[in-house]
Amino acid sequence: MEFPLENLLNKNTAHTNIRASLRILGEYFDVQKITDALEVAPSCTWNKGEFIRDSGKKRTYTAWIYKTEIIETLDINASVKQIGELFYSKVDNLVGLRKQYELDISIDFVIVIKNEEPPAIYFEPDFIRFAAKIGAQFDVDTYIN
Repeated sequence: MEFPLENLLNKNTAHTNIRASLRILGEYFDVQKITDALEVAPSCTWNKGEFIRDSGKKRTYTAWIYKTEIIETLDINASVKQIGELFYSKVDNLVGLRKQYELDISIDFVIVIKNEEPPAIYFEPDFIRFAAKIGAQFDVDTYIN
C-alpha cells in the first residue's frame, strides 16, 4: 500500500500540514522480518525489482516504510512525537536490523505549507540522539499549496 504525495497535497485543510515517516531501505531483505522484529505494521513495503505502479519502471531497492497520520500543525515536533512514541523504545532493534541487513534508515518529513504559514522546524535533543543512535538521515521536503 502506498500513500502518494497527492494525498498530502490535496488534503482538505485550511492550514499547513505535515506527515513524518521512518523508512528502512536496502538491497534485498525480508520486509516481514522487519515487521516482526519491530512489532509495527508498515504503511507500505516493496521489494527491489517490483514494478512501480503503471510506470513500467522497477524498484531499485527494497523498502519498509511507516508513515504517520497527516496532521495540521505549525510545529514539526508534533510529527516527531508520533515517530518517537512508536520507535524510541525500539532503538536496539533498529540498530541490530541495520547492521544485520546492511540497511539505511531515513526519517522523512513532508510539509505542505498553506496560507503562507510555514511551520517551526527544529529538533529536540532526544530526537537527535535517537536518530544518531539508529544511524538515520533526515529528509525534509516542503511544498507550497
